[in-house]
Amino acid sequence: MDHFRLRKYRGPETWAKVREAYLAGEPAPSVAQRFDVSLCNLRKKTSREGWTRHAMARRYDLKPVRGAPAGPPPAIGPLPEALNLPFEVNERPVRVSQAVERAAARAAWLISEGRASEAEILLRAARNLSDLSLRHMGIR
Repeated sequence: MDHFRLRKYRGPETWAKVREAYLAGEPAPSVAQRFDVSLCNLRKKTSREGWTRHAMARRYDLKPVRGAPAGPPPAIGPLPEALNLPFEVNERPVRVSQAVERAAARAAWLISEGRASEAEILLRAARNLSDLSLRHMGIR
C-alpha cells in the first residue's frame, strides 16, 4: 500500500498574515504553528523573498538628522506625585486593590517612557499579589 503525503497549500492571504506576524517579532516556530505552515517552508520563504528581520531593518532604517528635534514627548507625561509617594502609614494595612491600581498606573507610565520590561515585571507582581489575596480569602 502506498502512502502519500498530503501537501499543504496556503494561499497568499495566509502568507501575508504569516509575514506580518513574523516581521512583528513573533518567533518563527510560533508563527508556523499558529498558521499551520511548515517551519522549513517559512524559513525558505523568508530567505527567498527577503523578508527576514535583518533585511527589513536595513530597508527601513531611518538615520537621525542632525539638529532634528528629539522626538515626540511621552504620551502620558511625567509620573504624577501621587504615584511616586509611599502609601499612607496608618494603623490599618494597605488595601490590595489600592496597591494593584497604583501598580497599573505606574506600569502605564513606564510603558509611555519606553520601559516595557519593567512595566511587565510590575504588572506580574501586582497580579501575583492579587492572586495571593484571593487565595487567602478562599476565593481561589
